[in-house]
Amino acid sequence: MDDGRAEGPMKLGMRQLDAFQAVMTLGTVTAAANVLATSQPAVTRSIRQLEDATGLQLFRRVRGRLDPTADARELMETVRQSYAGIDRIAQVASQLRRRHTGHLRVGCLPAFAQGFIARTIADFLADHPKASLSVTPLMSSDVVRATRSREVDIGIAAYDIDVTGLDTRPFTDCPEVAVVPAGHPLAGREVVVPADLAGQPLVMLGASDPYRQRLDRLLAGEGVTPARLVETPTSSALCAMVVEGVGVGVVNPITALDFIGQGLIMLRLAADLPFVTTRLQVTTGGPNALARAFVTVMERRRDTDLAAVAGALGHPPSIS
Repeated sequence: MDDGRAEGPMKLGMRQLDAFQAVMTLGTVTAAANVLATSQPAVTRSIRQLEDATGLQLFRRVRGRLDPTADARELMETVRQSYAGIDRIAQVASQLRRRHTGHLRVGCLPAFAQGFIARTIADFLADHPKASLSVTPLMSSDVVRATRSREVDIGIAAYDIDVTGLDTRPFTDCPEVAVVPAGHPLAGREVVVPADLAGQPLVMLGASDPYRQRLDRLLAGEGVTPARLVETPTSSALCAMVVEGVGVGVVNPITALDFIGQGLIMLRLAADLPFVTTRLQVTTGGPNALARAFVTVMERRRDTDLAAVAGALGHPPSIS
């Protein structure tokens, strides 16, 4: 049946969609008008304009009320999605404004999120005192996701990875180290071999952690059985437990460095257990000047920290 509405290009405006969304959400023209800070006739007029533009009857007029039709309910689902997209645009625009005015977002492994990043930020702010930063500790898969979706400007993920659509650069490739509490019988050693860990209480990362799994394979291959095992999800917690005498462990040297002054002894481990990480950034658009400056400071801090590790171990570091 021809209802008099012409076929052709639809001219939809935000005013009409706002009115439709408000009426559908709030249930009455009066409430919609109050929320939109306009008059009831203006809301009614916008609804009629939307019906004319779409060629659909969206509401039935029942005793002064607008009763939504099935078409209106289906259209509302699309409108909700559109509003979510608009909200996302506003969120991204806000993030871009903050980036241009000196806000930097970093996503990194928990291993870097404490001492290393704190030292890096202190170095960076010395030259960029008006910059603001946010740091989010993330698992490697989440670092990749957050970098790709531009939720962070710079990411540091574990392992040597090459991700399509991201600029990936090696960040660290250095041996993991053995850590023991001060006064431990192994503390005077220059080098620890896996067999030295036999019969020792071990503090290790969780069983699902890939670094833990590599260590498990190494110890099993050497026939090493610990006296007891304590598991923890983060390398910093591992080091803290070692300091308290809970046991000995194997960990990345960047985190171990944070605990040197607290009673942790770092020892060279004669085993092939490299700590490999990758720096990530988006490829499109290129990093802004603030991000480039932060990367420079971060790499300088990495080199300084690994030199300090080398001093603590008494042998040259492998930086990258």
